[in-house]
Amino acid sequence: MIAILSTIIGIVFVMLLFSLLASSILELVAGFLSLRGQQLVQAIKGMIGSEATDDFLTHPFFQQLAAGSRERTKINGKKRALPSYISSGTFSSILLDLMNIDNRDDLQAAIAGLPQGPSKKLAQFLYRQTNGELPDFKKKLEEWFNEVMDRASGAYKRTSQRWLVGIGLSLAIVFNADVINIYHSLSINSTLSNMVADQATTFVNTQPAPVTPNLDNPDIAEAKQKISALVNDNIAALESPLGLGWDTVDWQHMDGKWWLYKIIGWLTTALGISLGATFWFEMLRKLVSIRSSGPAPAPPPITTTTITQTTPASSQASVSTGSALTVPPSDSVLESMPAPKKAEKPKPKKE
Repeated sequence: MIAILSTIIGIVFVMLLFSLLASSILELVAGFLSLRGQQLVQAIKGMIGSEATDDFLTHPFFQQLAAGSRERTKINGKKRALPSYISSGTFSSILLDLMNIDNRDDLQAAIAGLPQGPSKKLAQFLYRQTNGELPDFKKKLEEWFNEVMDRASGAYKRTSQRWLVGIGLSLAIVFNADVINIYHSLSINSTLSNMVADQATTFVNTQPAPVTPNLDNPDIAEAKQKISALVNDNIAALESPLGLGWDTVDWQHMDGKWWLYKIIGWLTTALGISLGATFWFEMLRKLVSIRSSGPAPAPPPITTTTITQTTPASSQASVSTGSALTVPPSDSVLESMPAPKKAEKPKPKKE
C-alpha cells in the first residue's frame, strides 16, 4: 500500500511541477503577445466596426491608457501598445467624443447621420430605451459594453485554456515526459519512488499554494524567474532518475508501438497540465498527509525485572535480557581483571 501511494505521489508531483511551468509560460506569452489587449480590441471591433475601431485606438485618451503597457502587438499592420482593459465609462466617453456628441441635439443628429446598417439600428434601439437625454444614452452604452465584456472574458478564458493545452503538449514532447514512462520508472523502483515522494513532501510543506496566473496584467520578469527556478531547481533533479528527456532514448528500437505509447503518454500529460497547478497541489497535499500518517506504530516490548538475593550481606539485581544494565560482563572484561591471590597455607612448625 505504501509503495503504491509513493508511486502516485511521484506522478502527482511531476504533474504539479509541469503545471506550474506551463502556467508561468502562459503568463509570459500573454505578456509578450498582449493576449488580453487583443481580446479587448476584437470585442470593440465587433461592437462598432473595423473603421471606427481604428479611430478608437488612435484616440488620445485610449493612447494614454495604453502608455503604461510595455508590450506591443500588431493591429492592422501597425504595432500598438494596448491596455489590458478599459472601463465602461471610458468606452462611452471616447465613443461619444468620436461622434462629436455633446448634447441632446447632437445625439439625434449623429444617430440620424449614421449609414444604414447594424450600427445605426443598434444606436436607434439604445436611443429608444432612453428619454432622449444624453446621460441616459451614455448609461445604455455602458451597460452594452459591460455585457459584451462579460462574454469576451469568457472567450478569453477559453482561449487561455487552449493555450495551456498547447503549452502542456509542447512541454511533454520537449522534456519527453509521458505519464506511462513515469509510472513505469516509479513502480519498478521502490527506492526511486520513495525519494521522489520525500521531495514532494518537502515541496508541499515549504512552498506556498499556487495562484491563478495573472493573464490580465502579466509580469514578464517574474514569469521568467519562475520558469528558471522550476527548470533548474526542480525538474532538472528529476530528469535523469525518471528518464525524462531524450538522452536515454534508444533510437534503434523505436517502432510503431513505441510511438503509440509515447503519443498517448504525451497527450495524457498535456490534459493533466490543463487541469491547473492548484488542482495538483491540493491533491498532492492530501496524498502527502495520508502518507505521513502511515500505519499505527507497534506497541513497545514489555520487559520484566526480577531481583534475586545471593547472600544476606550483598544482593544483586538481575533484570531480564534487553536492559543495558543487566548485560553480563564480557569474557574480555573478566580476563582483564587480576585473578585473586590464593591464600597460602601456614607451614607446620618444627618441634
